[in-house]
Amino acid sequence: MDIIFPLPTEKKETKVVTFYSLNTEIQKVTIIGTGNVAHWLAFVLKKAKISISQIWGRDEAKCRILAENCGAEAITDFGNLKDNSDLYIFSLKDDSYEKVIAEMPFQLPMAVLTSGSISQHILAPITPRYGTLYPCQTLSAGMDFSSVEVPLCVEGCDEEVKMQLLHFAKQLSGNVQVMSEEQRQFLHLAAVFACNFTNAQYGIAFDILKKENIDPQILIPLLQNTLDKIKNMSPHAAQTGPAVRNDKNVMDKHLELINDNNLKEIYQKISQYIMEHKSNE
Repeated sequence: MDIIFPLPTEKKETKVVTFYSLNTEIQKVTIIGTGNVAHWLAFVLKKAKISISQIWGRDEAKCRILAENCGAEAITDFGNLKDNSDLYIFSLKDDSYEKVIAEMPFQLPMAVLTSGSISQHILAPITPRYGTLYPCQTLSAGMDFSSVEVPLCVEGCDEEVKMQLLHFAKQLSGNVQVMSEEQRQFLHLAAVFACNFTNAQYGIAFDILKKENIDPQILIPLLQNTLDKIKNMSPHAAQTGPAVRNDKNVMDKHLELINDNNLKEIYQKISQYIMEHKSNE
């Protein structure tokens, strides 16, 4: 909010004073959802000594267990939702947001979503103050969150909300960045390629080895070194293997070993991509 008032000088000058809400501290939150991200949120909020009032979920047992771990009240009915939290965090499957938002029993003081792809404006009907806290990390319930770095991407519907969420996010993560909606969506796309697709290929590799009675753990040093290399060089420059060498004899031999036509196609398409994107570095 801007306030303009005359300065006590002979000239007719004005000064613009910008201030944010005095209540900038988010001290109590409610989590809507009980999935993987909700489990991480419960952990980091508790660690940051931020009170969790309630956790909502459709599965009563799952909701109760998560709530008990962080001293929150478990609810499965939005009729029991309290209006005393400073922030309501929606951590849901993307296809659940519209339905759950439509069930809100009152206007919320502030709300955020944690999706990588949904627009923050989906929250506008239920609150005048909304934004996004997107954790760019692969998270699974039951994993040890204590040693996991989770970059948090922040958006806000206006400057005041953005600054308030930025301050809040820095209590949860040492890696916080402000992003536009478009940037967040492209980051999510990149993360799917970098994480979800590569993990699926780890699964293919592990299945191949298990079938031949080879312990898949033999690949762990290879995978770790592959990740370490791109800390100091681009992925294209770090690329090795038969495709980057255009070694058709080896690639043909590999294709002979693959019985699944879908895997053959994956192998061929990725090999073709590597051959077409050789590094000039």
